Amino acid sequence: MPKEQLLKFIKGICRNKQVAINPETLLFKEKVLDSMNILDLMGYIEKYLGRRLTDSEIVASNFESIRKIEETFLKKS
Repeated sequence: MPKEQLLKFIKGICRNKQVAINPETLLFKEKVLDSMNILDLMGYIEKYLGRRLTDSEIVASNFESIRKIEETFLKKS
Protein backbone atom coordinates (compact mmCIF):
# COMPACT_ATOMS: atom_id res chain seq x y z
CA MET A 1 0.00 0.00 0.00
CA PRO A 2 1.48 3.33 -0.95
CA LYS A 3 2.01 5.77 1.91
CA GLU A 4 -0.22 8.28 0.09
CA GLN A 5 -3.12 5.82 0.12
CA LEU A 6 -2.73 5.27 3.86
CA LEU A 7 -2.52 9.02 4.46
CA LYS A 8 -5.73 9.58 2.46
CA PHE A 9 -7.56 6.91 4.46
CA ILE A 10 -6.43 8.37 7.79
CA LYS A 11 -7.44 11.88 6.72
CA GLY A 12 -10.86 10.47 5.85
CA ILE A 13 -11.42 8.99 9.33
CA CYS A 14 -9.65 11.79 11.21
CA ARG A 15 -11.52 13.25 14.19
CA ASN A 16 -9.42 16.43 14.35
CA LYS A 17 -9.76 18.09 10.94
CA GLN A 18 -7.59 21.02 12.12
CA VAL A 19 -4.38 18.96 12.23
CA ALA A 20 -2.06 18.87 9.23
CA ILE A 21 -1.26 15.17 8.92
CA ASN A 22 2.09 13.97 7.63
CA PRO A 23 4.08 10.72 8.09
CA GLU A 24 5.51 11.95 11.43
CA THR A 25 2.25 13.24 12.99
CA LEU A 26 1.59 11.56 16.34
CA LEU A 27 -1.86 10.22 15.56
CA PHE A 28 -3.17 9.75 19.11
CA LYS A 29 -1.44 12.72 20.72
CA GLU A 30 -2.79 15.07 18.03
CA LYS A 31 -6.24 13.44 18.36
CA VAL A 32 -6.25 12.29 14.75
CA LEU A 33 -7.17 8.78 15.91
CA ASP A 34 -9.25 7.67 18.86
CA SER A 35 -10.40 4.35 20.26
CA MET A 36 -13.20 4.08 17.71
CA ASN A 37 -11.54 4.98 14.43
CA ILE A 38 -8.45 2.94 15.24
CA LEU A 39 -10.69 -0.06 14.62
CA ASP A 40 -11.44 1.26 11.14
CA LEU A 41 -7.72 1.67 10.50
CA MET A 42 -6.94 -1.84 11.74
CA GLY A 43 -9.64 -3.25 9.45
CA TYR A 44 -8.19 -1.29 6.53
CA ILE A 45 -4.71 -2.68 7.19
CA GLU A 46 -6.06 -6.22 7.60
CA LYS A 47 -7.88 -5.97 4.29
CA TYR A 48 -4.72 -4.76 2.58
CA LEU A 49 -2.60 -7.51 4.13
CA GLY A 50 -5.22 -10.17 3.52
CA ARG A 51 -4.98 -11.42 7.09
CA ARG A 52 -5.99 -10.60 10.65
CA LEU A 53 -3.58 -8.64 12.81
CA THR A 54 -2.11 -10.66 15.64
CA ASP A 55 -2.59 -9.74 19.29
CA SER A 56 1.09 -8.83 19.52
CA GLU A 57 0.70 -6.40 16.58
CA ILE A 58 -2.27 -4.60 18.13
CA VAL A 59 -0.44 -2.22 20.44
CA ALA A 60 -0.70 1.57 20.46
CA SER A 61 2.97 2.09 19.62
CA ASN A 62 2.48 0.34 16.25
CA PHE A 63 -0.10 2.99 15.30
CA GLU A 64 1.79 6.00 16.65
CA SER A 65 2.35 7.62 13.23
CA ILE A 66 1.96 6.86 9.55
CA ARG A 67 5.69 6.14 9.39
CA LYS A 68 5.40 3.62 12.26
CA ILE A 69 2.39 1.93 10.63
CA GLU A 70 4.35 1.66 7.41
CA GLU A 71 7.41 0.21 9.16
CA THR A 72 5.36 -2.24 11.22
CA PHE A 73 2.84 -3.55 8.74
CA LEU A 74 3.41 -2.41 5.19
CA LYS A 75 7.06 -3.26 4.72
CA LYS A 76 6.35 -6.86 5.79
CA SER A 77 3.86 -7.44 2.98
